[in-house]
Amino acid sequence: MTSTPNQLRQRFAEPRRNWLIVVSIWALTAFFIWPILRHRVGLPPSDHRTHLALWLGYAIAIFMCYCFYRAEARLLGRSRAIALVILIFLLTSVVNEVHSFNVDNTSKNFVSISNLQWQAQLQDGVVHLSPQVAPHSYRFLPNAIVLWMQICRVRFDTARDVYRLLFVLLLFYGIFCYARLYTDYLGAVLAMLFVAAVCAVSFEWYAGQLTDPLSLVSFVFAFIFLETGNFPLLLTTLLVGSLAKETVLALCGFYVLFCRRDNNYAMKAAAISGASLAMYFAVRVFVLHGPMHYQQVSGVDANHILVNLRNPDWTGNPNWLRLFLLTGGAYFPFLVLDWKNTAASLKRLAFYLLTVLFVSSLLFSWLVETRNWMPMVFVLAVVAARYFRRQ
Repeated sequence: MTSTPNQLRQRFAEPRRNWLIVVSIWALTAFFIWPILRHRVGLPPSDHRTHLALWLGYAIAIFMCYCFYRAEARLLGRSRAIALVILIFLLTSVVNEVHSFNVDNTSKNFVSISNLQWQAQLQDGVVHLSPQVAPHSYRFLPNAIVLWMQICRVRFDTARDVYRLLFVLLLFYGIFCYARLYTDYLGAVLAMLFVAAVCAVSFEWYAGQLTDPLSLVSFVFAFIFLETGNFPLLLTTLLVGSLAKETVLALCGFYVLFCRRDNNYAMKAAAISGASLAMYFAVRVFVLHGPMHYQQVSGVDANHILVNLRNPDWTGNPNWLRLFLLTGGAYFPFLVLDWKNTAASLKRLAFYLLTVLFVSSLLFSWLVETRNWMPMVFVLAVVAARYFRRQ
């Protein structure tokens, strides 16, 4: 049994189901952020509840895998769907284990405290919406999800691990669905493997803040909704995803530039632009209780730009360039090799993301933080998978 891209697009073309999903996403978002808006804090952890939460997290993960199986078995057949679910769970477990070993259980980022201690302190600052920890306090949705478990007396590190387990599972399934819009079953599996291959490098130079799993999920599903023309879910994904990391709002610009053939384009472009700008500034005004200056955008000043570009490694060369070539640039050669056979939407998205992610990292982040390049890795992994599949 096999499935065509048109069959896959039909999943995202049922208006009644789409609106049900939109309402559900907004309802869940409101539920998750409620304790932060009400200034709730975590309660002292209980060993019993912590162990229970861990087992419950695995039970939810198994249920999610069953849902993935049910969705794919109708298109792929039983054996392929089972193999896919096993691979998704395996890749999730491997990536999270590498993250745990190289980030969570080390002290390389700070002199006086471990990464885990810093994560716990940051969690406390974000759930209190402290301007002192901006820009992390603008990205409070992942922390709110973890806070709910802390309110239930779950230890922070266990709550963090459960959150990562569930959203990295969703991330790899999203990558599979995105790749299937362009290639077959084996090509989509290759795309997942290519993404997993560069994850270890993306974990360098960051201390394990909670934003990434949910932020990356919002990117990959936004790619899906851009390709399938599902505007309500695209808009919802951008707005909710910005509560994990505001960079996803840049896809509003991609829609404005490259989706002019959509029905009612002018109205949709105005809606997505206005809503994205409103969400971006509303969150910052809410956290800062007033206007925002440049340093409050992401905690850096104007001098940061030159320091960022020059950031040298032990050879004296820019440290970020080597790391970029191992992540964002890793699969660019396959775009060149397969240029004539690559879909125009993949080309546009790859170069748009290259520009946006470089500029945003240069101005507001650090170029050595290669996790920022992962959305582009998703797109180029699909390009590379299509190339190998064609061979």
